[in-house]
Amino acid sequence: MSIELKAKEMELGESAGTHLLETLEEFQTVLDAMVPQAKRQVKIFTQELEHGFYDREAFLDLLSPLFKEHRGFTVNIILKDPDKAAKLGHRLVELQKRLPTRCEIRSLPREYEEITDEYLIVDDMGMVKRFALGNMRGHCEFRSVPDAVKYGRQFNEIWERSQPCTELRRLAL
Repeated sequence: MSIELKAKEMELGESAGTHLLETLEEFQTVLDAMVPQAKRQVKIFTQELEHGFYDREAFLDLLSPLFKEHRGFTVNIILKDPDKAAKLGHRLVELQKRLPTRCEIRSLPREYEEITDEYLIVDDMGMVKRFALGNMRGHCEFRSVPDAVKYGRQFNEIWERSQPCTELRRLAL
């Protein structure tokens, strides 16, 4: 069974197994299946806020209601290179403008610039990981223990040392 069919049946924190992702469509499918199951937080570690992943109306239509449905729900994004999002615009930047205390984008500190992986973590349970920018290879796990916890700790450490992304704030003015 293809990941496109499996993803619709997978439950965050319950469905076991690692699923290889090799196309943009497969990444979009699992993001669209995992994110709406969030109750507390979505963490995104990204090189350039990949438009094909996160700047889609369908993705925002699944993400936006979570702020109303779950009190205290947050989206935290660590971004290495804001240039593309600043030049082309981005739906998550617009969301940050509307919900600045619950959706925050921060710049990756220089001491972490060697990290090339990209990942999204949902409630420290599920994870979608892309191995490197420009490479459409990665995997997803809807029950990703201990990886989601390990990468979640890494994310939190970097988050504490990061600063708000000033390049995108200028865009908001």
